[in-house]
Amino acid sequence: MAQDVEMRFDHVSIAVRSIDRAVEFFSRYFPMKERNPKTRDDQVSGAFMWQDFWLGGFVVEFIEDLPDKPGFVTKFIEKHGEGMHHLSIEVNHLDPVVEKLRRDGNRVVDEQKYPSGSATAFISPRSAFGALVQFWQVPNFDEPHPRPAPDALVHFDHVSLAVKDIAKATNFFANYFTPTSPGRDPHVSNSEGNFMIANMQVAGFKLEFIQSPPHEVGNDFVARFIDRYGEGMHHISLDLKEFDGTLERLKRDGVRVVDEKKNRRGERQFFISPRDAFGVLVQVWDGI
Repeated sequence: MAQDVEMRFDHVSIAVRSIDRAVEFFSRYFPMKERNPKTRDDQVSGAFMWQDFWLGGFVVEFIEDLPDKPGFVTKFIEKHGEGMHHLSIEVNHLDPVVEKLRRDGNRVVDEQKYPSGSATAFISPRSAFGALVQFWQVPNFDEPHPRPAPDALVHFDHVSLAVKDIAKATNFFANYFTPTSPGRDPHVSNSEGNFMIANMQVAGFKLEFIQSPPHEVGNDFVARFIDRYGEGMHHISLDLKEFDGTLERLKRDGVRVVDEKKNRRGERQFFISPRDAFGVLVQVWDGI
């Protein structure tokens, strides 16, 4: 990537049928702080509503179609169900990013420029291992970028991508996303041994990559996920201080909790089923 291109991770976007209902659910169990109120936006892909929140140091955005006007959000949900829609990364200069991607044969879609100097473009999931990735050119990128202080109650640790080949996926992201640290090399998970794992810091945010192990196992959940949905975003991971209280409240409310267990280091975790969390598989770890 050109030396003068700087990047910072901005948000994870979740496609839902109702922003209000999704916000009500997530804010009930996790400490979220509104960044922007519900707003209409008009882009090349169509008009839609969005609202975003700070969660554990990063931003979660919810998107829905306009009332009675099915658009790209509805099309996504009809094909994939509600769930994670895209990752968004801010850049100071968009053109060099797009030029390099296209020069290397990657598919770039939904380019748009605005009078303010903002501009956006997306890497197609076909090129980015099932992940739709938005680049957003921000005017005055170098001006102070206000962020809340570290949250003592919750930390948004990573987004996990299920891929067929970790080496190829990590090489792709390292090539285009100016990783801030190399992360861990691919290795078989030492907690269960039924998947391979690697991670890297991309534009200031941790991405995790998971792949089927090199040997046959009885519970190859990565292969099952890819067979059903294709490569792409698998889950989000949060570290939560109020672990026991939140787990108790989820169960009391009838929310489906799965894979409640300890790893070999004694660290506790559970997952909230995507059936109850608007298509998002949420991994929750005990403690910050």
